[in-house]
Amino acid sequence: MKKKITALCLCAALAAIAILGASFAYFTDTDGETNTFTFGGVAIDLIEEQVNQDGTALEPFVQNQTLMPIVGSAQGEKDSFGQPIAENYIDKMVTIKNTGKSDAWVRAYFAIPSALDDGFDTFNAGMNILHFNFGNQDGKTTYNEQWLWGSEAESENSGWNYFETEIDGVAYNVYYADYFEPLAADSTTEQFVSGVYLDKDVDRNEEGQYVIQRNGTETVIEGFDGLANCPVFAVAVQADGFASAADAVTAAFGEDFNPWAAE
Repeated sequence: MKKKITALCLCAALAAIAILGASFAYFTDTDGETNTFTFGGVAIDLIEEQVNQDGTALEPFVQNQTLMPIVGSAQGEKDSFGQPIAENYIDKMVTIKNTGKSDAWVRAYFAIPSALDDGFDTFNAGMNILHFNFGNQDGKTTYNEQWLWGSEAESENSGWNYFETEIDGVAYNVYYADYFEPLAADSTTEQFVSGVYLDKDVDRNEEGQYVIQRNGTETVIEGFDGLANCPVFAVAVQADGFASAADAVTAAFGEDFNPWAAE
């Protein structure tokens, strides 16, 4: 088969769910980019940025970018902002700012279409189709440092904080992490994630289907039409009275909270 270059449209929409009219016992907030819903003394702002074209500064993340198979390594050489210089890597530098007056526990969620995330069961990231990089701080990963994604000591879900859901009729795998300490008022977290990239083995066959070619085998990516929406969501709860983000989120939003669950 003649090799064809594959282009995917990444619409990394930050879908916010407004939790209004509810009676909360604690000050909480949620955010999905510009839509902030404040209860009591807690307020957050979810920020997404990318490196500008000149490579000299950060700018707001641009939606609807086109993903091409990555050229180079997402784990290789970095620029001055700690972002991979590999071609076709999409910066998606997510942080959360506490814009309220009270310290808060913060949890963030990152959703990937299940059709593009086939490495969860054994968590072989190399088997995924759409990859994401954990956040970085001064050249070091924030994975299970500033952001607690789960522990390998926990056998369930391979140690990940994880659940599956449906968003607008599409199946998603959702990964989430808790910030390691209460976020002080007027402070910003370290990076939650830093970017996404399409696997180098993705192609499109003569029938127009998206496929992935590995070990000499071509596999059709079932249930995928070329549009990848990757929502991000954050919640915050007052720090006072709680020893961890997990305790705070459970108390305020309920156990196994899913921000995209249908009401």
